[in-house]
Amino acid sequence: MIVYEYSNKGCRVENQDYISHGSLPDEGYVCVLTDGMGGYSAGDEAAKTVANSIRTYIQNNYSPTNLPNIINEAITYSNDELMLKRLSIGAKRMGCVLALLVVTKEFAYIDWLGDSRVYMFRNGKEVYRTEDHSMINEMAKSNTITADNIRKYSSIVTRSIMGEDNLKLESIVKIKVKPNDIFILCSDGVHRQLNIEKLIGYTDGLKEEYDIKSNDMNDNYSFIKMVI
Repeated sequence: MIVYEYSNKGCRVENQDYISHGSLPDEGYVCVLTDGMGGYSAGDEAAKTVANSIRTYIQNNYSPTNLPNIINEAITYSNDELMLKRLSIGAKRMGCVLALLVVTKEFAYIDWLGDSRVYMFRNGKEVYRTEDHSMINEMAKSNTITADNIRKYSSIVTRSIMGEDNLKLESIVKIKVKPNDIFILCSDGVHRQLNIEKLIGYTDGLKEEYDIKSNDMNDNYSFIKMVI
């Protein structure tokens, strides 16, 4: 497996996206991308706390026969850790959204909360993408979306990690993988403004090309690319 990562604050004052990834036994790998929620306290700390908590929990408790439960436990654990962080700094509200990928020799396990996404490409074609937990997506499903709604609710998510008791987990997606499958995890700053298919060809040698885009990006933009 080959993993590339990229993160940039764009035109924002600080970068509230966070990337955490690492190896697992049996040639497995875990990737986590979080995006701190604007309007709440310390979005950068929320994103960092959640991402690192999930990664370390999965690494420390890994079992290939029980991965869906371990992933749910990791997310719940990160929610508890965020609660402790919020209390320790005296913040009223903290939160982030999440994109998560765990890959074993045979399968990919995908989970997410909010509007950060996971894409899967095979032979250069998109074969899967997560569905945003967002107000705009809910309105689109019910045919109530308008231009005014898009302006008003474009940043409102319906699921997130807030360090509170009302955490709602998403059903984990399990997909059989093949050699050369490509996964992209990204924050909304990426899928709103960049060409996702172009990220299929991303390598570290293209970092400067993406750095130059920062003046035109109105949000933090971060992604992980994994090649099986």
